[in-house]
Amino acid sequence: MPLLFDTPWLTLLAGAALIGLAFGAIAAATRYCNMGAVSDWVLTGDPGRMRAWLLSIAVAILGVALLETGGVFDLDQTRVNYRAADFPWLRYLLGGLLFGVGMVLAGGCTTKTLVNIGQGDMKSLWAYAVVGVTAAGLLYWPEARWFVDQTLAWPHFSFEAISIGHQDLGALLAGITPGGSLEHWRLAIALVVTVGLLAWLWRMDHGQRMRRADVIGGLGIGLVITAGWLWTGSPMGQVLMSEAALAFDPPKGTGTQSLSFVAPAAEVLRLAESPALGLVTFGIVAMLGVIVGAGMWAVVRGHFRLQGFRAWSQFGTYSIGGLLMGTGGIIAMGCSVGQGLSGASTLALGSLIALGGIVLGAFVTLKIMLYRALYPESRRRSLTCALLADLRLIPRRCHPFRDEDPTGERPSGCSR
Repeated sequence: MPLLFDTPWLTLLAGAALIGLAFGAIAAATRYCNMGAVSDWVLTGDPGRMRAWLLSIAVAILGVALLETGGVFDLDQTRVNYRAADFPWLRYLLGGLLFGVGMVLAGGCTTKTLVNIGQGDMKSLWAYAVVGVTAAGLLYWPEARWFVDQTLAWPHFSFEAISIGHQDLGALLAGITPGGSLEHWRLAIALVVTVGLLAWLWRMDHGQRMRRADVIGGLGIGLVITAGWLWTGSPMGQVLMSEAALAFDPPKGTGTQSLSFVAPAAEVLRLAESPALGLVTFGIVAMLGVIVGAGMWAVVRGHFRLQGFRAWSQFGTYSIGGLLMGTGGIIAMGCSVGQGLSGASTLALGSLIALGGIVLGAFVTLKIMLYRALYPESRRRSLTCALLADLRLIPRRCHPFRDEDPTGERPSGCSR
């Protein structure tokens, strides 16, 4: 047998590489991007990539539910404990908001950032380096780690206080509803959510058929996320991890997991500081696989081009974006993939809150940038009023930037 497969951990890493390659190639080929999904929807009204994101979530939720109900794996104990009974809701929300703002400023979510790196974009490479440095500081600097884990964990509560052991929707319903097993409730709610998501994405474009690229991207990414859980959580994966844990120098980063791209950026820096096979994690290899997969697709299609910053202002914007993505990803315990796909597939309530925060942060940032470009003389009050109207928190008629009404009068109280 080749040396590559002589140890259990290397076998797991080989699977991570294949999963990353598939994710990168699919994302590059179909233009799958979480930030792009929000920007297309907000700025042009095109729901295509948002429908792809929703489809990938639906596929991952259904795949996880079916495999978990069938006893293939158990996601109650994962490396990132998405279903933990502890529920620091503010941490999920704040982290999601920061990440959403950051991914707009950095020109893309972590998925798009890695795909861009594979296609020769040095701007994205710099942004991801900033993500890594920021994440490493929050993870490995004791004072920063204490602040994130203790200060930002308040206010919160534990579902164990009401005799519920996990925070996923199935466990919550099983805990407050008499009758039915936990497994059956989890499958039932997964089916309901999947059908609801499919109905929603169908209605988003008035029942129009999805573009082929969006269908392939949604199905492919959803299956890759499920494959990550299957590879690390199946009996074979658990045996390999158990054997690796018994090694003289056991590897870091073991545990049932799927894809996430913020913590691996920090783990790469730790590996560069102290090179050792035990520091090569599933996340690092999967992340590198995404870059290589996207790069291979770019070379085959003739899309590989080296690109750099055109102005210092662009450098500053990408740097701030990377800083916010790294900070938000660690605070929320996941990025638009870690929480928005892997976490969401477990139907953990915290993951859904983080996902909502990511979308909200990106939405508000995109709207502010749009209004600043279209109405450079507008006042802060007008921007606030416009955002509140866009979020349906005040009547639409109070939107200061909407078209003039037929009488030529603009609503009072919301001047530019």
